[in-house]
Amino acid sequence: MKKIFAFLVMALLTIQFSVASDVITMNPKDLPAAAQTFIKQYFGDRKVSYIKVESELFSKTYEVVMTDRTKIEFDGKGSWEEVDCKRGVLPEALVPSYAKTFIGTQYPGVTCNKIERDRGEVEVGLSNGLSLKFNKKGQLIDIDD
Repeated sequence: MKKIFAFLVMALLTIQFSVASDVITMNPKDLPAAAQTFIKQYFGDRKVSYIKVESELFSKTYEVVMTDRTKIEFDGKGSWEEVDCKRGVLPEALVPSYAKTFIGTQYPGVTCNKIERDRGEVEVGLSNGLSLKFNKKGQLIDIDD
């Protein structure tokens, strides 16, 4: 019984490693249509440096890095998960209105340079080094420095 279990575990790991691979490309047409549209809409004036396609057993993720070092992560369907404008300002349209209102009131003059969304929560990185996390209802739930 132990030998059969060990064999099955090894077979599963072998399949996982043979299927999981990373591909580097520079062609935006290798992205899902939704990701292509997102890049054209919000970052059309920037040039793609490279795209890293990470394949796992049942999913793919895409990491797009622009020449100005902006990094955008997409899920397999092309929905954005994270945008990090390391040396710039995040497009204002990406920041939810409740976050814009809070930041404008509490931190006037501070810009947003990173946003991440996960399970309805949104985390916004600010130019002053703070990171604000909001829940699905738009309520501030965490501040990290």
